[in-house]
Amino acid sequence: MNIYRGTIEDLPNILKIEERVFPESPWNKEMLRNALQHKPDRQTWILESNKQIIGYLMARYGLSEVHLINIAIDTPFQMQGIGRVFLNQFLDQIPSQSTVFLEVKRSNFPALNIYLDSGFQEIGVHDGYYSDGEDAIVMKWHRTHIN
Repeated sequence: MNIYRGTIEDLPNILKIEERVFPESPWNKEMLRNALQHKPDRQTWILESNKQIIGYLMARYGLSEVHLINIAIDTPFQMQGIGRVFLNQFLDQIPSQSTVFLEVKRSNFPALNIYLDSGFQEIGVHDGYYSDGEDAIVMKWHRTHIN
């Protein structure tokens, strides 16, 4: 597997994965395009296997915090530990003084388990956060919490 910095050329593949992984409420093309634009506070990482994009991770960077805004592994590659490895490789490059925050659907038990196993802690709830009205669990990670 190969990880590289995403570019606008990756948009069509990311959009396809987004629509398969989040069929109820995918990000639209403009949202993904905006996240892919190279700006100092945003990065998109692409996960590739056999020259095929199988996942991506989007993050927004602040002075001492990082917001993981989107992560997806294409459906044929889920439940194989790939997402966990991808997330942990991302966390390995986070500066020691930074904290990572994310939101995850309350019902997304596979993702919740990966985040908890990777050292994230639940810190709150955003009621009705998602477009379908589902709550988001707010989580944070700091290097001292990693297993």
